[in-house]
Amino acid sequence: MANRINRREFVERVAGAALALPLVPRAGAASPDPAPVDKRKDFHGIFAILETPFTPANAIDEEDLAHEVDFCVRCGAHGLVWPQLAAEFFLLSREERMRGAEVIIRAAAGRRPVVIGVQEPYKEVAIKLAHHAEDKGANAIIAIPPFMGGAGLEIAADYYRSLAQAVRLPIFVQNSGQPWGPAMSTEFIIRQAKEFPQLAYIKEEVSPAPHRLGVYAKSGAMTGIFSGSAGRNLLNEMSRGSSGTMPACEFIDINAQVYDLAAAGKTKEAYELFEKLLPMINLEQTYGMVFAKSVLVRRGIFKTAKMREETGLKLDQYDQKELDFWWRQLQPYFRA
Repeated sequence: MANRINRREFVERVAGAALALPLVPRAGAASPDPAPVDKRKDFHGIFAILETPFTPANAIDEEDLAHEVDFCVRCGAHGLVWPQLAAEFFLLSREERMRGAEVIIRAAAGRRPVVIGVQEPYKEVAIKLAHHAEDKGANAIIAIPPFMGGAGLEIAADYYRSLAQAVRLPIFVQNSGQPWGPAMSTEFIIRQAKEFPQLAYIKEEVSPAPHRLGVYAKSGAMTGIFSGSAGRNLLNEMSRGSSGTMPACEFIDINAQVYDLAAAGKTKEAYELFEKLLPMINLEQTYGMVFAKSVLVRRGIFKTAKMREETGLKLDQYDQKELDFWWRQLQPYFRA
């Protein structure tokens, strides 16, 4: 999704206290040795990136967040992910992220795997969030690399190894490139996965993502091979051996049907439905979270499209006209 953000508030929140946090192992926590991977975590399909709903008072709307989970499950999403870039994680406090994770895990009630985002500039804070996610019943965690102060690959490698030593969950490495940390090479990610099998899960967004996913598939080292970028290359990527994609959730029922058709060998039908979805992907890529939240309001999931940090960006009458046209093409395929 488009990243129209201001990191100042986020940076100010974490910079003062994060480095002072002691890295104290929990009772019963994993040893420094690589933790065993649960081989049942063979994730495939469409993993919905949840948006964060806000009340008029700028608090997380927990009721709408739970509704969003149920919406994604009813729509056929194969998994749930929160909070990543589309969820404005960088504007959420640590306490809000923990509380939101609890709401989502409880609302999912085991119906779908839940992947909790733990990214922070400092590994000590990320590990604290990872411990919480594991304790509350998450099925996996996901994290972009350290993204402050020009952190390079050595810091990224230490960051992911530290997460792998701290929890027993599968860990998705999100590779989005700047401004969200260094763009990591396929060789770097495969090397990490071979050292720590928990890190054999990727959300790849560095271009050209389809080619890079093909490299992961051929390596034999990766267990979960996913893309992002609104799922715009899903069918191209599936033919190369990808596991699926992680798009924002406003049209997750359409994403899921495209994947299911392609996975069932119904290639023509998959491409025909994907063709109807592409204009919506284009609008999302143009307007980002404003578009996604506006659609969730239209679909009756969110009460408001409020952003925590307002940008002034709104869909105008011409955007609405295009949305209306493609809405009519997709509406027969809506599941909720």
